[in-house]
Amino acid sequence: MNKQEIVVEKRKGVATLLLNRPNVHNALSGEMMKKFKQACEELSNDSEIKVVVLKGAGEKSFCSGADLGGMSEDNNIINFKKHVTKYRECLLALRKMKKPIIGAVNGYALAGGLGLAVSCDLVYAKESAQFGAPEINVGLWGMMISSALVNSIGQKKTFELMYTGDRINAEKAKEIGLINEVFSGEEFEEKVYEMAEKLSTKNPVALSLGRESMYMIQNMDYESSLTYLRDQVVVLSRTEDYNEGMSAFKEKRNPVWTGR
Repeated sequence: MNKQEIVVEKRKGVATLLLNRPNVHNALSGEMMKKFKQACEELSNDSEIKVVVLKGAGEKSFCSGADLGGMSEDNNIINFKKHVTKYRECLLALRKMKKPIIGAVNGYALAGGLGLAVSCDLVYAKESAQFGAPEINVGLWGMMISSALVNSIGQKKTFELMYTGDRINAEKAKEIGLINEVFSGEEFEEKVYEMAEKLSTKNPVALSLGRESMYMIQNMDYESSLTYLRDQVVVLSRTEDYNEGMSAFKEKRNPVWTGR
């Protein structure tokens, strides 16, 4: 590719993962999804990176979903399944990340783009951002984003988005629990990276194990979740960074994390 469709920028423990096809609203091509998965895996294993910010290039869109033009060129069942499988791998790559992910939604987050946004741990949006699952309007259903949506906003609100295909604004998205906060265009970038830098100062082992635990207990019954969480906190209490945190607290100093 002459132009990188996925761009990674690193600064002081924070990595920006940029969807970089602004001329087509950062629509997901097959090659782009392949590169996205690779970038997620590399960042997940990069010990220097503590937090990842996912954002879209340009002023209009975070991500508009699949590249429908590319999909329609050779739409036999085998190629369609390959394309959808690549998107599945992107969602799994986000879920398997070993560190916090912040979604920075600067514009349209539609269809597969909505799925990417909701799959982030925290989501912040510009006040001009819009969210939607418009697949029904072209005769499809947002199958691949259903799981992330239901876990975020519940079945009723997910049905409403899916059935209507309507877009909602950032304030409505916050109201239904789809995103964490809405910011004006002037303060958006500053607030996103302020949070990223704040998280980058926390114990990376606790962040990683805590994140994993939160997702693991989603489908557990209450008793099983408590047993699992008990075991996880015992594991965490045996780490070097836990001991460092306790020592720093007693000595009234800032902790020095090692990631061990």
